Amino acid sequence: MQKINIKLEDADSEISQKDFYFTRALLVIVLGTLGGITILISVTAMQDFKCRMLNDTSIAEAAVDTELMFLGILQDQFEPILPGIMPGKTRPKLVLAAEPTWAPYAYINPQQYTMEGIAVDFAKGMSELCDLDVEITETKWTECWTDQVVGRGILNGHYHGCMTYTYTKGTRDRQLDFSHAFLKNDKFAGLLVRLADDGTPEIDGNHNLAGKKVVNVNGWAPTEDALGFVLNACTGERFEGYEMVTSSTQLPNDDALAKLLDGTVDAMFVYMDQGENYMNAGCIADVPDKTSSSPEWDCAKWAQFGKKFAFVQSGLFGHSVNGTTLTISKKGSGVSDIVNPCMERFMRTEEYYKVCSRHGMELLCYPNAHFPDEYFSDILPAWETATNITQCQDGYCPCPS
Repeated sequence: MQKINIKLEDADSEISQKDFYFTRALLVIVLGTLGGITILISVTAMQDFKCRMLNDTSIAEAAVDTELMFLGILQDQFEPILPGIMPGKTRPKLVLAAEPTWAPYAYINPQQYTMEGIAVDFAKGMSELCDLDVEITETKWTECWTDQVVGRGILNGHYHGCMTYTYTKGTRDRQLDFSHAFLKNDKFAGLLVRLADDGTPEIDGNHNLAGKKVVNVNGWAPTEDALGFVLNACTGERFEGYEMVTSSTQLPNDDALAKLLDGTVDAMFVYMDQGENYMNAGCIADVPDKTSSSPEWDCAKWAQFGKKFAFVQSGLFGHSVNGTTLTISKKGSGVSDIVNPCMERFMRTEEYYKVCSRHGMELLCYPNAHFPDEYFSDILPAWETATNITQCQDGYCPCPS
């Protein structure tokens, strides 16, 4: 149990300007941060006290348990305490974050300059339904997860958790707590490669990647260790003998694609809907120039999808435990225990269907009684499956015959 020491001095003692003066207080609460630990100090005073936090914590005249909760009453804590954030007074209050650069999951409305997306709408709808308050804030993906470790924003308690992360096997599973998924576990991965001048892939689908360099998108799923969990969709064998390279943390998808196009790497390991999402969320293939309302990614590069680069592996699976989750948080945070019951309730409502429909993601949502019948099938877009019905010019090369 962690403790911090304070010294109480009589009102007549000489003190410095850093001292705090409390007059006839029955309960004094000091909120601060020491080494990233939130401190909540309870002091009962029968007379005037002057309270000073000493630099020399070896002086232990009064030890205060830093695990004291809101107003010092354990049963009144509804969520993990965050430094500088007013906690929930009568019910849980969670602060959740996302980087608004991934439509339709989280993005900035160019007219209203507000954060929108299916994750934002889901969290707001859940808050309206349940005995729960949710605050949405903006962050960078690197503050949530980066370089295969938990980001500083989560570690240092800037918010309770980050939204829209896939529950993947391996390093994420070892370091994070995940809520339930609000989108299905069918985020297939694939391998992008360069296309030659004649439109054929420089590396075909039968290649096991031996001796090749593969770039992973830093901070994004599928994580770099996930390639070891999947099988080659054309041969059914493991990939082996490849070198994994990690993209920059600045616009990591663009950087990974740039490394592929300039020949730094031979393949890019990425979700199969990434090209579709980027092209359909503000990029127009015929007019690739960026404007003030354009997304942050490089539309000109992604407009070369099916022309300069394409997938040679389709429907790679086996890298995830669950689908797109509402929250990731520190191990042992308890955040998932707060949101999961409410998620289960909200996902049975008509509003959940409306949220999915609003963002064109009905096929990825879990259908309930309010969904039309056609969304109860497990049919996936043809380009997400390991079939031979698409061509390289579509962006999805078939397996070699």
